[in-house]
Amino acid sequence: MSNIKKINTRFLEFWKWIAKSADTLWILFSKEKSKQFLKTHLFNPDHSAQLKAISIGFGVFMGIVPIWGFQLIVAFSLAALFRLNKALVILAAHISFAPMIPVIIFLSYKTGGYLMGDNNTDIPFSGNITIKSISLHLEQYLYGSISLAIIAGLVTGLLSLALLKLFKKKPIVVA
Repeated sequence: MSNIKKINTRFLEFWKWIAKSADTLWILFSKEKSKQFLKTHLFNPDHSAQLKAISIGFGVFMGIVPIWGFQLIVAFSLAALFRLNKALVILAAHISFAPMIPVIIFLSYKTGGYLMGDNNTDIPFSGNITIKSISLHLEQYLYGSISLAIIAGLVTGLLSLALLKLFKKKPIVVA
């Protein structure tokens, strides 16, 4: 196959993918179709409570892990790879929305300080933040953020599992 045919084939595949994505977006603007979309993707009755809880816990983990700017892309890709509920993963990964970022960074830093023991350093809240001061605190932040992501993901997953089991719809038995 010549290079021109390969390029044209890739170009057509790309536009088919764009058209399919646009159809998915239009579904969300229709009230009836959006309810059906939420029912089948977010509250998928075919997924077990364990899978939903794992999806939520994994989403929280990915929302806290320090790969800023790539969290959702990596979360969606890994959710597809591990066959998790992608909608729940993306929804839970949004724990790192703008008002929560300072809280997550602070808790990550404090968790890292706890783990570093004697090497713990405090952040000076003066206006003199330099590259050197950031590099001094980066290791503590990275340890803390990864640990906080693991802890928060596990706690959220277990709490979600407990709530999903507690509020599980009981089948109606007709005698």
